[in-house]
Amino acid sequence: MVFMTSLFLGVVSFNSILPLSSEERASFYRERAAQTYNSIWYFVAATLVEIPYVFAATFLFNAIFFPMVGFTGVTRFFFYWFVTALMVLLQTYIGQLLAFAMPSVEVAAIVGVMVNSVYFLFMGFNPPANAIPTAYKWLYYITPHRYGLAIVSAIVFGDCPDPSNTSELACKPIKNLPPTLPDNLNIKDYIETVFLMKHSEIWMNFGILIGFLVLFRLMAAYSLRFINHQKR
Repeated sequence: MVFMTSLFLGVVSFNSILPLSSEERASFYRERAAQTYNSIWYFVAATLVEIPYVFAATFLFNAIFFPMVGFTGVTRFFFYWFVTALMVLLQTYIGQLLAFAMPSVEVAAIVGVMVNSVYFLFMGFNPPANAIPTAYKWLYYITPHRYGLAIVSAIVFGDCPDPSNTSELACKPIKNLPPTLPDNLNIKDYIETVFLMKHSEIWMNFGILIGFLVLFRLMAAYSLRFINHQKR
């Protein structure tokens, strides 16, 4: 459920930004040729304009989703919302990067499907992180979405400060576990064992997620500055 809702929000944002950014590119080329403004300011504007929209949209979604599925805690809600917004923002910025770098919106969409297919496959959910073959682990580590998914999963399924307090969702024991797993695992232990999504690594994953956001913005800035698809 957490995996699917995160993907749904991100994919909608990705598909929405591609045609908009591709259409605006023509006017950007014209204005840059007329020396109206520098590419850096267009890049800054394209970066900032998405932030309030993304945070507002994800807040409205999570205000309904979070309590409806049984998640609790005000602090958890706001942290979950913030990380979800960053994941959607990441997809938005990937869409802008492809729109700036590819020659047309159709090519950008095709490349986006290929890239996102790899990302979704190696996010650590299906197949679970502990089942990914060693030869493909590098794809798991360079997938930016897996760090966001690990954070939101740890927020709601990995916060169990007192294992004896089974009123907490993360502390509830799991029954009928497969024979490959130890007995008497609670939800927190199951998430950490099978999906490698650990509550103790939240801040490390958060820093890496921010790093990927910065990386994709830098790549978009260079694409905007040095790639030109004008037909002369």
